[in-house]
Order: sequence, then C-alpha cells, then structure tokens
Amino acid sequence: MKKRPIPPALPVAEDLRASYYWTRIREFGKKYKAFDWPAVRTLLTFVYTYDVLMVHFTKLMAGYGLSPAVFNVLMILSRSSGKKLKQHDISKLLLVSRANVTGLVNALVRKGLAKREADRSDGRAWLVKITPKGKALLESYLPHHYTTIHRIFSEFKPDEKKELFRLLCKFKSGIR
Repeated sequence: MKKRPIPPALPVAEDLRASYYWTRIREFGKKYKAFDWPAVRTLLTFVYTYDVLMVHFTKLMAGYGLSPAVFNVLMILSRSSGKKLKQHDISKLLLVSRANVTGLVNALVRKGLAKREADRSDGRAWLVKITPKGKALLESYLPHHYTTIHRIFSEFKPDEKKELFRLLCKFKSGIR
C-alpha cells in the first residue's frame, strides 16, 4: 500500500464565493422582513467551510482509494468488535446518504475490503464484515486522517474547541 503525504492546508485564494454572497445576498436580502444578515453570513460561512473541509478530506482519502462514504462504512465495520452488521443497520449509522449503502457495500466486497453473507434469521437481510485487507487499508490511512484533524484545530485552545462543539450542537438543534 502506497503511503501518501498529507496535503498541506488549502491555499487561501481570493474567495469569489464569499465576495459574491457578502455583497449580493446582503443587498437583496434586505427586502425580506426576516432577513438577518449575521445569521445568513454565519450559515453561508458554515456551508462554505463544510465544502472546503470535504474537498480537502476527499483528496486525502482518494490517495488511498477511499471516498468519504467508503471511509465511513469501513469505520463502522471496523468498530463493530468483529460482529457482522446488517446493511440496514449500517445505513442508520452513516454520516452520509443512506440511499447508496448497497452500492457502497458492493464496491467494498468487489475490492476485497468487506465480505457479505445472507442473514440466516432474515432472508431479506445481508450481513457485512470488514476483511483483513479492509482493516489494513483503514489503519494505513487513519494516521494521516487524525494528523490532518489535529493540524486543522492546532490554533484552537481546548476551551475554544469545547465552545465550538457546544455552538455546533446548539446550531444543529435549531435545525430540528
């Protein structure tokens, strides 16, 4: 398995999206009574940050033949204490779309990263387990993954990480 270097932080370039949204949305939003520029700006920054983060991790994972969805399934399988999981249960745990869990598992099986067998107690269900090859791939990638997360948050003090976590939880509960 090839070891890939950890990509550096993304370069800061002129941010055309921010420039556009900061001027056009703010200008045209004023005609709506409920328009709250600080809230809109925060939401746009959150969405843009998520996009930048996903692009960064997608590139890092691609160097290992992984995608965020495949990585997520391998993590779920690897943390199942050697138990086989139903595809349906995997879909409930995914941090990405559940619609394509069958395709994800099919791809993992084709690559030899997971194995699947019929559930004898439920003829409609499939049981999935990570293979040694899948574990090895994940273990070769994870040091780079966690090093990248550490680098991203290296400028944050422990209290700032706690506060960001608290605020994100509050943000998430506002969506529901």
